[in-house]
Amino acid sequence: MILAIESDLPTFKPLRLHPGLNVLLADKSPQSGEKQTRNSAGKSSLVEIIHFLLGSRAAPDSLMRNPALLQFTFRGTFLLGDDEVTVARSGSEPSKIVVNEDAAKRVGLKPRKHKETGIHYVSNETWKEFLGHRLFGLPSLIKGSAYEESFTPTFRSLIGYFARRRGGFARPEKQTEAQQTWDWQVNLSYLLGLDWRLPFELQKVRERERQLEELKKAAKGGAMDELIGTVAELRPKVTVAEAKTAKLRKDLANFQVLDSYRDLSNRAAHARSEMLAIERRAVSLKQTLAHFRNAVVEERTPNREDVARLYAAVGVELPDAAKRRFDEVQLFHESVVENRRARLQEEIALVESQIANGEHRSAELDKARSDILRFLDGRGALEDFIALQEKLAALEVEAASLRSRFKAAEMLEGRRTELDIDRANIKRRLQEDYRARKARLDEAILFIGRTIGELYEDRTGEFVIDATDGGPEFRISIQGDQGGGIAQMEIFCLDLALFFITGKEKRGPGFLVHDSHLFDGVDERQVAQALRLGASTASTIGGQYIVTMNSDIFDRLPLPSGVDRSKIVLPTRLSDEGEGGGLFGFRFD
Repeated sequence: MILAIESDLPTFKPLRLHPGLNVLLADKSPQSGEKQTRNSAGKSSLVEIIHFLLGSRAAPDSLMRNPALLQFTFRGTFLLGDDEVTVARSGSEPSKIVVNEDAAKRVGLKPRKHKETGIHYVSNETWKEFLGHRLFGLPSLIKGSAYEESFTPTFRSLIGYFARRRGGFARPEKQTEAQQTWDWQVNLSYLLGLDWRLPFELQKVRERERQLEELKKAAKGGAMDELIGTVAELRPKVTVAEAKTAKLRKDLANFQVLDSYRDLSNRAAHARSEMLAIERRAVSLKQTLAHFRNAVVEERTPNREDVARLYAAVGVELPDAAKRRFDEVQLFHESVVENRRARLQEEIALVESQIANGEHRSAELDKARSDILRFLDGRGALEDFIALQEKLAALEVEAASLRSRFKAAEMLEGRRTELDIDRANIKRRLQEDYRARKARLDEAILFIGRTIGELYEDRTGEFVIDATDGGPEFRISIQGDQGGGIAQMEIFCLDLALFFITGKEKRGPGFLVHDSHLFDGVDERQVAQALRLGASTASTIGGQYIVTMNSDIFDRLPLPSGVDRSKIVLPTRLSDEGEGGGLFGFRFD
């Protein structure tokens, strides 16, 4: 639960919040023209500040890194279970979360103390890890757990469903416009109490499919051209090539040449074969030589001045003992590097010797072969024999290439089949998981169905959770077209269900924040019902529903007669009046 949002910015309008429904209003000044807007009053900025205090990424273009706000610190007081914790963060040092030492230790945080300022702080990564564990039941230590891998639930993705930012109002399942499929599948499954590991495994299949597609694209040209074709296309080509090779090999076996000619031709053929083998080995040796030479160039000891500058950059003064230790370590490293260089030079000399010996042997073979061929030049039977040998060699090369392509095609098609089987198995396991967790699904389906029924007297709707080849699908549909803000109310229904389910099980943040953008285009009767349902749900789970809204719209809402508006509207009010009416108390770009 959020208790307060404050800042050391003198003109900032602090907010004190309470359990239940909290409405932050933006007033329209009597002097405002018809075209004046309250879009810059700070309603959406409140959501950004909440996310900032909950560990959001502070990109250079983010609101809290704006030059006008960069020097100021923002504070948030949160109730985590029975523990009250106040944290502070500034755009100038977004990696540090300032905390009260006693409160931090009470909740299990281990803050560090800044030597110069004396403040206690934890890193933003530690803060997010702590919140993920405390609010959503993620591991207290992500490193070394199953959650350390990519495509697993994260605190930042989970919290996005409880305080949607701009870009999160297009589809219920996506809390940001750029959210990828695996992200909402995994995190929604986690929030609904389903097996999130299944969409996690499906994303691994997607990654392998992507790699396979890249391999296939590479196979269509360039160095991997031998992979072109399918198994069906290549099988007859391989069969025909092998048959031709076998027939020609048989013809050569039956070819009659004088014994002396045959002996000479065999010696020439053997010389050629050995020369080719030497050439192939030379390629490998030259690659090895280049690697060793690069290793000698790149081998160097760490620069002692670089280490000193690194320590100086983080404000640490190196004591004399540390400097002596650096000298000892540097001498050791210099010795290791020199030994390494000597060993590499030995390896280089050995490889160079092998290359030179090969070149010398190849020259000897080439001369001997040339002498034999000159001697045999003009002998007709032998010419025919050699021509057949060359033709056989060409056919064998062609057959070997086709066999290589055939094996590659089998491998690719086999992988594709394996991936299809993996997808089908994951779909089956999803179906089994949904059957096993029927009670959880029923709870979400019935809650959203009741919510739709209370929002619309003349419409019906449903929540569909489907196991598909593409993973879990979560769809809310309300009868009728998508006009009149119905799509926005589908988002409201899902958010409220997640708020209720996680709050009831004490594995959620205990609050739900909705910006006024959620209610754009929504009939005022549905807005009033939404506030009533949000307040009722917050009361049921002991949580908090926070809404920002323009005051003229709020004043027209047909709220139940028993609702005391003064108790749900926050004392702090925003307005479009002058420079100081907004949340920050001044306007900036």
